[in-house]
Amino acid sequence: MKSHILVAVAAFYLSGALAQNYDVSSSAPGYAIKGKPHRTKTGLEFPLELNSGDGVDLYGKTINDLVVNVDFETSDRLHVKIADKAAKQIPVPDTAFGLERPKLRKPAKKTNYDFKYTDNPFGFQVIRKVDNEVIFDTNNYPLVFEDQYLELTTGVPDDANIYGIGEVTAPFRRNNHQNVTTVFARDAGTPFYENIYGSHPYYNEIRDGKAHGVFLLNAHGMDVFFAEGRVTYKVIGGILEFYFFVPKDGKPNSVLEAYTDLIGKPFMPALWMLGWNHCRYGFKNISHVNWAVDGYKAANIPLETIWVDIDYMDHEKDFTFDPINFPEESMIALSKKMHANNQRMITMVDPALSTNDSYAPYERGHEMDVFIKNNDGTEFTGQVWPGYTVFPDWWHPKAAEFWDYEIIEWMKLLDLDGLWIDMNEPASFCLGSCGSGKANTDPPLQWELPEEEAAKIHAEEQAALDAMGISVPGDTRNLLYPNYAINSGGGNLSERTASMTSLHYGDIPHYDYHNLYGHAECSLTRESLLKYKPNERPFILSRSTFAGSGQYVGHWTGDNHSSWDKLKNSIAEIFNFQMFGVSYSGADVCGFFDNATEPLCTRWMELGSLYPFARNHNTLVASSQEPFLWERTAEASRRALAVRYALLPYYYTLFEESHRIGTGVWRPLIFEYPEEDAFLDNDVQFLIGSNVLASPVVNENATSVDAHFPEGVWYDWYTNEAHVSTSGKEKVTLDAPMEHIPVHVRGGAILPLKTPEMLVKDTYASPYILLIALDQNGEAEGRLYIDDQHSVEQPETSDITFTYKHGVLKASGNFGYKDAEKIGTIKIVGAQDDIKSASCKGDKVELVNKDGALVAEDLDIPLTGRFTVKFN
Repeated sequence: MKSHILVAVAAFYLSGALAQNYDVSSSAPGYAIKGKPHRTKTGLEFPLELNSGDGVDLYGKTINDLVVNVDFETSDRLHVKIADKAAKQIPVPDTAFGLERPKLRKPAKKTNYDFKYTDNPFGFQVIRKVDNEVIFDTNNYPLVFEDQYLELTTGVPDDANIYGIGEVTAPFRRNNHQNVTTVFARDAGTPFYENIYGSHPYYNEIRDGKAHGVFLLNAHGMDVFFAEGRVTYKVIGGILEFYFFVPKDGKPNSVLEAYTDLIGKPFMPALWMLGWNHCRYGFKNISHVNWAVDGYKAANIPLETIWVDIDYMDHEKDFTFDPINFPEESMIALSKKMHANNQRMITMVDPALSTNDSYAPYERGHEMDVFIKNNDGTEFTGQVWPGYTVFPDWWHPKAAEFWDYEIIEWMKLLDLDGLWIDMNEPASFCLGSCGSGKANTDPPLQWELPEEEAAKIHAEEQAALDAMGISVPGDTRNLLYPNYAINSGGGNLSERTASMTSLHYGDIPHYDYHNLYGHAECSLTRESLLKYKPNERPFILSRSTFAGSGQYVGHWTGDNHSSWDKLKNSIAEIFNFQMFGVSYSGADVCGFFDNATEPLCTRWMELGSLYPFARNHNTLVASSQEPFLWERTAEASRRALAVRYALLPYYYTLFEESHRIGTGVWRPLIFEYPEEDAFLDNDVQFLIGSNVLASPVVNENATSVDAHFPEGVWYDWYTNEAHVSTSGKEKVTLDAPMEHIPVHVRGGAILPLKTPEMLVKDTYASPYILLIALDQNGEAEGRLYIDDQHSVEQPETSDITFTYKHGVLKASGNFGYKDAEKIGTIKIVGAQDDIKSASCKGDKVELVNKDGALVAEDLDIPLTGRFTVKFN
């Protein structure tokens, strides 16, 4: 077996059903390089030809001739694409509705990786240069490339430390027991280990303290198996387009920087978006919504934004009002009330539009011919909350014009602050098409019918689906029932979504675009909001996402349950989305389904108060869970939200860093301390940035937490008490009575803070507080980002670095924003007792000891230029 190694750049110029699904296809003959590899502008290209032998047409039609492109794109990013020579397979589009690939003119001059390949059978390795570690290795495993079945395997260490691949409700570190993760967008209420709303075929692996990332850019349904010693991809279409991320320093956060360099950096939220949110599905009328708003105020619990679910709609139709319970004038009045109080308002908009022939949005879309079609050319009809519905085809040339009108007119009417786009997998309650010509009817919800009647309707849908045919004109694939059945929790691929044989513009089957549908809506809706207010940062929350959606929208983890398991697992789910480049993410606080108990909601409010996106939300069939309904929950909410609002400048600075660099706002301990094996499975504690550690209670009846602390000194947020850790391996038991969430600040950090108030605007109007938490060397540093808090384009910004060393606090950097509040207080924890006085610009600064901290109050230090404070 001949091998070749490509060492950039010098060597670049050288030529050279689960039980049955689990196994690799060892009988496949594989491929061999035929012909001489040749140079391209950015790498190499060479042809592959199928070897003779048995094991062809395993699940689809084998493709004999392939082309491999290897592009040395950057020093830390390698691109390996294996595609059919005839280019009939459908890749992820090179557009905003898929992934806009970088346009490169030359290869990277130096790389942190090598690429090695074998001729026959073809296989390849990706090698990290710094330690000669093979991080991806397909040798000795088959390559299968069929029209509806692709298989590729890489060897990994036994019990590998792999994070990612989803969207899935599961522990953060993937294990070898529940070992298959299916990537296929699906409307499902967060069952453990099953595929749900989004599609992110990306993982981050850590070996011996060094990390790398692997991304399969493919939007088709797939199973990814984690087994002892290997990871196997089994995909039902498209091509094998891999990106590998190998940063020189081997840090997990550096991998995320490289990954988001490719897929797009997370969007920058406006400051108000970091406030507390409340919603419920099941507000009975406008008075019920006002009751919730007023209840927060009476209980002195912060509330920034009220959300109204589909309750406001007339028979659940987008862009309409229930004339009895939510009349138009009352919704407009609510919006005005919120804005008069410096609060915000958001409503839901679903992609599914009623087919009622008196419904204007449908009539406009029908006239423009912008809806998804059946394979016979009629409009694809599903069933969602309004009854029978059609779905915009985002790929249609007129879809943007159609959507712009509907969205902009709706935003204007209510003066909304953002939109919540739901059900965009797309979700539908039928099995595929519900049939044609079903306007002006009100079908029952099948799960509310007697079992026999529901089964009869389902059988009729199955017959209608089959009658449409298993394929589309000119396509020989079996789109309804591919021979390889991915392990989708929904079973049939067309269950509760669009039929796989329905068509998008250009006669592209939904089979090929399904996982991109919500992502495309994210992109298009953001553009609509930018047309509405071109320099205002759009707020959009989406349920379905794909790689790169985070540059357009935020995400919540969907319809979870009021249970302790879901409370705990919400941390892992948010870790995943931070890693997927969706830093503005959170879970439904207190749970969506089922009835939240007082202890559960209390602990969840404590945890949820620190989510990057923080919102209480539940369903209409559950009991109310507003935090002011229980006194202990209300008190816990006030305390935890006081921590969040005090940290707003720190959060905002982290979001700017995430937007600019790509790192997460929340971070697992293992991503900050990858050399510490004790953190590999820790998905209960979380870091906010690098400097704030939260250790929430996630178990029923617990009043303490067994916490790990990274090496160094950590200060209790509330008492300033120092804990010195010599190793992350040791556990420390922290008291956590019902109304308390343990929070600690890393020694060595300087945090910009505010005095918490009920509203974000009022909080930010207070002077800055600098919290200086000294490390064991008596030093600290930190950062503060300031802008106008809401505009897309920023003519003036400040990016300030604070350092404390040898008793001197210095501020340096860029001071372009001239309207920032001044520093009013400096608080030092961990200071030596011999500090007696301080001075700033020659003026004496009074110092007092408060709660174990050295405090200078009533300062008036402007953030318009450099300054120094000396502590003597």
